[in-house]
Amino acid sequence: MPTIHREPDFGYDDLVDLVEGQLRVVELPAVNAEIGGPGERLWMIEPGLGLTDVFRLWRKGRGRGDRAYWAVDRDHPWDALVWLREALSGVLDRLTRPGSSYVYALEPGREERDLAVLAELEAVRLSGVAGLRQSLGLRAALKVLDREVVIPAQAELARAGALRSRLLHEHYGARPDVVEWAAAELGWDADKARKVLAARGDYRTWVREGAAHARTTLQVHRPPGDTGLPAQLAATLMTAACQDEDLVPGRASPVPIPDGLAPWYVYIRGVGACVAVAVEDVYTPDGSPWEYMAVAPVAMVLEAGWTVCEGVIVSPVPYDTHFGCVLFDEEAVLASGGEPLSTGDAASTGDAASGGELR
Repeated sequence: MPTIHREPDFGYDDLVDLVEGQLRVVELPAVNAEIGGPGERLWMIEPGLGLTDVFRLWRKGRGRGDRAYWAVDRDHPWDALVWLREALSGVLDRLTRPGSSYVYALEPGREERDLAVLAELEAVRLSGVAGLRQSLGLRAALKVLDREVVIPAQAELARAGALRSRLLHEHYGARPDVVEWAAAELGWDADKARKVLAARGDYRTWVREGAAHARTTLQVHRPPGDTGLPAQLAATLMTAACQDEDLVPGRASPVPIPDGLAPWYVYIRGVGACVAVAVEDVYTPDGSPWEYMAVAPVAMVLEAGWTVCEGVIVSPVPYDTHFGCVLFDEEAVLASGGEPLSTGDAASTGDAASGGELR
């Protein structure tokens, strides 16, 4: 969480004014009451602006006196959620098992305070897709939320059910009357016992069917030229860069392409001539290609510059690390044979608040 203002340049009241006086923010009082110390404040950008960021005014540094100071930090909402969830682990644990919480038994009304905290956490999380929803609509925001939150939670629940199923199978063995035995011993009806026992097999079938579906529906992209890398690795890098892009096979580039970039060339409808690159800001040789590979207009790569690292084209093109998108420059898109970002296919994944195109 980067610090943007701090003592001794500004006093406490100055720091509050820098946030509340110059930014359109709302405070998060329920979260503050739960984890904040005296004088600490937590804000988020006011909903509806299509912007993000969480601001935290808190006492930083070690010890007391001269070694501690007031500071304002700024973070992207989904990055802030990492430390917020850790700080609010007690609240989240109670909300996970409210029926067995001694805190709720001892403190009537505490659940309402916890629900208020949860509502603010939800607001922070949703602000992370606010710009996406405003520029692309509800469907695009739901797609991101499903991919990042809902689907992982559903998969984890399915894995938990499979684990419980395995425990029962290991306990009861292969006896033919396992359903009746489990129902009688555990006090379940036969339908519940049958469903729980079948969960492990159902989960494994779901994974195998999903893998088969991926092999028949997801397009694998291979570089058009010799990259000098093993074929499997080159295909992985190219596929990670292109993913769901609308490729136009056989379309020549209107921009001359240096020999070093030619093996990674691809033409994308609406965007024009592009190169699959590893984004310098997020690239690490031992990292995942699905996190650092992207496509960028040829003109943009030529302007930004590029190097070759272990056979991969690395370029410092502008990049939004939160959505995993290259910030397209309209002039570079047009120079590469693409369409204006404000219209046509190239605008289909734009973010008006960013000042550029998100891909």
